[in-house]
Amino acid sequence: MFKYLKLKWENKWLQMVGDAERFSLEGRIFHANSIAIIFAVFVTGIFNYASSLHFAALISVVILFVQIGLFALSRYKGKTKLAVILSVIQINFAITVAYFYNAGAAGSIMLLFVLSVFLTFLIIPRKKLAFWYIFNLVSVFAALGVEYFYPDSIQQHYSSRAEGFADIAFTYLLVSVMIAVGTIQLRRSYRAQKERAEEKAVKLELMNKEKDKLFSIIAHDLSTPLNSLQQYLQLLNEMELNAAERSEVEQNLSASLSDAQYLLGNLLEWAKKQLHNAPMDLKPMVLYTQVWPTLRMFEQVASRKSISLIIDIDKDVAILADENMFDLVLRNLLNNAVKFTKLNGKIWVNTIVNKNHCVLVIKDNGIGISAERQEEIFSLNIASSYGTMNEKGTGLGLVLCKDFIVQQGGDIWFTSTADEGTAFYVKMKLAQ
Repeated sequence: MFKYLKLKWENKWLQMVGDAERFSLEGRIFHANSIAIIFAVFVTGIFNYASSLHFAALISVVILFVQIGLFALSRYKGKTKLAVILSVIQINFAITVAYFYNAGAAGSIMLLFVLSVFLTFLIIPRKKLAFWYIFNLVSVFAALGVEYFYPDSIQQHYSSRAEGFADIAFTYLLVSVMIAVGTIQLRRSYRAQKERAEEKAVKLELMNKEKDKLFSIIAHDLSTPLNSLQQYLQLLNEMELNAAERSEVEQNLSASLSDAQYLLGNLLEWAKKQLHNAPMDLKPMVLYTQVWPTLRMFEQVASRKSISLIIDIDKDVAILADENMFDLVLRNLLNNAVKFTKLNGKIWVNTIVNKNHCVLVIKDNGIGISAERQEEIFSLNIASSYGTMNEKGTGLGLVLCKDFIVQQGGDIWFTSTADEGTAFYVKMKLAQ
């Protein structure tokens, strides 16, 4: 129960102070201290009134309403810099005025001047600290100078010795609470920023590892077709090939270049995603209409290996998706299905529709995925593999499939048994 209440209070406090995405550290500290000042000034006003310091109580009321306005100006209007400057001015001005109506140097106001310096250092940007620190010093020494040379300028004194001690004790308690609130908020913000920095460092390290793996894939997989092309050109220059030999070499070269082209296509999409230059455009689309051109194209590709493509898709179902992203996922999954299915095999494409989602299923009776490869199938750690007719494959396509489907609010998973086949499932939201 205690943990629940603590969590609830922390969430409520974060809502009042503001999130780190919208407000700077100084802004969040300003909001936290504004809340504390509003509460403290409210209590101080009541105490001053009860202590017969009526003018000081009136000043407290004015500060109360001004600080509420400045808090709203920053928190809800987004004008934090203006609110911070006005707050520093009004606090120093109000404290200076209260100095003469609250027993002067013999009273508790000097503690509030110290508090003002602390708050200034918390919320004012570093470049402007010197100016506002000097502003505070001038206010303090001006008030002291006026009292020293004109003792009668102090308009209000304590009615009793006990009242003076009570005011100083209460003010000290107030100042200590304010310093505690500011320090706690500062330390909390520091810890939060440190955790975000550590999280970014971990993500950066993972990205660097992915980058290194990607470059390894590119270097390895692009070298094969380029070497084949070079060897073919050398054969043409060094020896005569008959028609049959030339045809065989050209077919192998064409298949190798086709695999390289597919890799480069996936690489381009991956680069767009990493650079955030590929905006996502989610919109309703009829699934059958969207996938039919791609399925027709792969019917021709599958026919080269005498693979039957069996299609059973609900013609009325509409999903919410980005057309380009979804097409890339479909092409990669179908390409893999054809690549890893043996001659005279079968590929099934069908849909499963429930209340809120549609699952597109692409299943084959090919060679399947070994158990040791299944855990890393959606990562760049997966090693390159070859299809049933030595077609080249990489894990980059499935990495893109996973990322693109998740970005669209969907999910993707698979089931596979070695030497029996694989089924990929793409779950997407139904369009309303």
